[in-house]
Amino acid sequence: MDDTLREDQKLTVRAVLAREGRGFAEEIGLGRTNNPASLFGLLVTAVLVAPRGESSGPARAAHEVTNRWHTPADLAAASAQDVAKELGAAVEGVDRGDGDDSASDTAATLVALASAVSETWGGDLRGLREKAGHDPARERELLTALPGVDDGVVDVYFREVQPLWDEVAPFAGTRALRAAAALGLGESAEDLARYGNRPEKIGRLAGALARIDVEGSHDEVRRTAG
Repeated sequence: MDDTLREDQKLTVRAVLAREGRGFAEEIGLGRTNNPASLFGLLVTAVLVAPRGESSGPARAAHEVTNRWHTPADLAAASAQDVAKELGAAVEGVDRGDGDDSASDTAATLVALASAVSETWGGDLRGLREKAGHDPARERELLTALPGVDDGVVDVYFREVQPLWDEVAPFAGTRALRAAAALGLGESAEDLARYGNRPEKIGRLAGALARIDVEGSHDEVRRTAG
């Protein structure tokens, strides 16, 4: 940590990480490596997690999907019905029943996403990165052109992928920065980098803060920090 940080800020960061200190990739055992399967798995996780409040249920659902269909081509060839069954009760509000509209809609989105990644990028998001010239703004533009991907999804994806795509780092996202400001930890990703400047550490802290923002657990963190 930066030596100029106040002691209360250091204690707050420790409390944040103690409460919520694992990223989604780590939590569900998804390897974070710069290969096609891993990068697509991170994107599937972001698509499931971002609109559902950063909870662990959708992350577990992502694990179920990526554990069965390892590549975009695999998932693109799957039936939406099979994908909906794999999503199961892990996604909040999604039931294992075949008639569940939410499960069916989510599954159809994932199959469409996999098809688009396969057809447009040959199943390899590294091609998207190269096409963007390693420019985060352009990467965001190309990602949001994919089915099911909006700016909130890209925020989660960038947060998780920043150890692999160094042009993204430091990255935090709106939810994380809102919690950081409320807890007196700063207002930018650069501020968060003062607490650990390696991209994986920034990602862990940002992910933890995003969950705190969703849960509204700021007071619990303050009490833990003393």
